[in-house]
Order: sequence, then C-alpha cells, then structure tokens
Amino acid sequence: MVIERDTRAVTEAETGAPVGFFDAPFGTHTPGALQKALIGFARRTFFHRGKLRYHMTNLITALGHPLDVTRMGCAFRVEGANNLIEYGLLLHPGYNKPEIDFLCADLGPAKVAVDIGSNVGLYAQPLARTGARVVAVDANPSMIKRLAFNADASALDTLDIVHAAVGEGSGMASLEIHRDDVAIVNIVEDQAGTVPIRTLADILASLDVTRVDALKIDIEGHEDAALAPFLADASEDMIPDRIVIERVGPEDYPGCHREFTRLGFEPVGRTKSNSMYLRKP
Repeated sequence: MVIERDTRAVTEAETGAPVGFFDAPFGTHTPGALQKALIGFARRTFFHRGKLRYHMTNLITALGHPLDVTRMGCAFRVEGANNLIEYGLLLHPGYNKPEIDFLCADLGPAKVAVDIGSNVGLYAQPLARTGARVVAVDANPSMIKRLAFNADASALDTLDIVHAAVGEGSGMASLEIHRDDVAIVNIVEDQAGTVPIRTLADILASLDVTRVDALKIDIEGHEDAALAPFLADASEDMIPDRIVIERVGPEDYPGCHREFTRLGFEPVGRTKSNSMYLRKP
C-alpha cells in the first residue's frame, strides 16, 4: 500500500542546510535565557501541540537559530524550519519516547537496530546510545548531513548512515514534500532523479550486517514496498524481535501486517502515529 499525499517537489535548498549550519561546534548555539523560558513553558503546556507548536517554534527561532539541544543523552542541532520532528525535539519532552524506549529495551553491544526514515536521528541516536550498531537510512540528503553532524556531536561511533530510498527494487527517485514539512518527504520513481532506490536486503548486505534485533520504519506510505519483501525472504537472524511502524489511521500497512502475523509478531502498543510489535518466542 502506498499512501497518496498532496505533495510538491522538494527544492534544492531543502536538500541542503542553511549557510554556516555546520561551521560552529555543537554547544555554540545553546538557547538564550528567553528561549529557554519559552521552551520550558511550551513543554509544560499545550503549546507543544498542533498549530500552536508551529507558532511557538517560529517565535523561539526568531530570537536566534539554529539551536543546540540535548535529548536522551544525544545532541541535536535544530533549525526548526518546517520540520515536525525538530519541533518535537525542541518543545515536547516525551515526543515518541514510548516507541524509542520499546526499541531500546533489549539493545546493547553486539545487537543491531535499523531506522528507515531516520531524519535527524530522533530514533537512531538513542538506539546507538545503547551501544548497539544502528543502520540509519533516509532519502533526503539534508537529513543525512544533519544526522551525521548530530551523531558526531554525540560521539556515537556505532552509527552507519545511508542515503537512499528503500523499496522493493533498485532504481532512482526524486523527492516530493508533504505539507511543506521537510520531515515528510515522499519518493517518486524517476530515472533522472538523484536519490538511489535500494532494497533493505541490499543495504544491510553492503554493510555486512548479519542480524537485526530492532527496526523502526516511517517512510510515508512505502512501508509495504520496503519491509514486506524483506521479511518474506529474511533468514531467522535477520528478523527483528521488535518493530515500530508508522500507521495511517486505525489500520497498519496490510502487506507488513500479513508478514507480522506469519512470523509471530503481536501488537503490544499503539500511539497516535505508530504501532509497536513484539515477536513471540
């Protein structure tokens, strides 16, 4: 199942970063006193939700940006411009924390986690903080560059970062943006595009990954094309014990759900946007 969305083409500027974004070391752009007060206020109130979140973020970043913040022991340089994930990192102390805690539960050294649709590292960095090896994949080169900066600032050396769209075959793609939010990019097969399409099996094989323990996937409606074929052919060691998958409305992606059922996964929790699956022993 591929979700149809109202989209537009991603601009060249949206695949890069503002001039000077990476020049100064992390910590240079610590929020000022007024910004800290506004962030603290938003975190304690409903100003971290809905349209108010957008206006509050604009107010805070109007006082100076980018901003260097830490969350779950990890570094994030936040620009805040049209990126829902960065809004959450800045304003919402519990943003996606149940899903992250679920994936981290059994991780540690010698374990492997995969984050498909990694963005700036909301999941990938805390997963790597456990000592596990983490493969982080994103189609937007801007997010790849920002994640690399964040991971370096966090001193995470077990994080493999891959620029690719994940699908059921190989090819090239262009990017489209949904709701003017650079955290929500859609891939469109296009042989003249600049983004490689790769299968998950190919990505993991190229990195000599021979086991997967936890997996998160959020790639704007392409979950069935990316994950279901991988699970259908995966060896036992490559089938994760824990999966977090984005859902649209009350239902999960049908192809993935069929594979989860076949492999003995049980739904153990749902949040506003995601489903959590645990594989039965």
